[in-house]
Amino acid sequence: MDLLEIYKHYGGEQDKAKVKSGECPSVDFSIYKESDIEEITANMAGFGTKQSQMVIIEYDKGYGYFLVKRIPKKYGASISAPSKI
Repeated sequence: MDLLEIYKHYGGEQDKAKVKSGECPSVDFSIYKESDIEEITANMAGFGTKQSQMVIIEYDKGYGYFLVKRIPKKYGASISAPSKI
């Protein structure tokens, strides 16, 4: 299946509009096979925990693929949090 087709299935045009309007700074995404969902969704869905972020898992049961999106965020705690406890 074509990756662009999968991204469109999960709202790629809406993501493009949100970035263009400034609603969100960027959208990173990864596409995985449905059979890998349990393994991939651990550890912030593969994006790790090195920065503040919103991670969205879009899953359409039976479609065969799922999409993981990451939107960088600045919630505030990372700015005022102590560097070491």
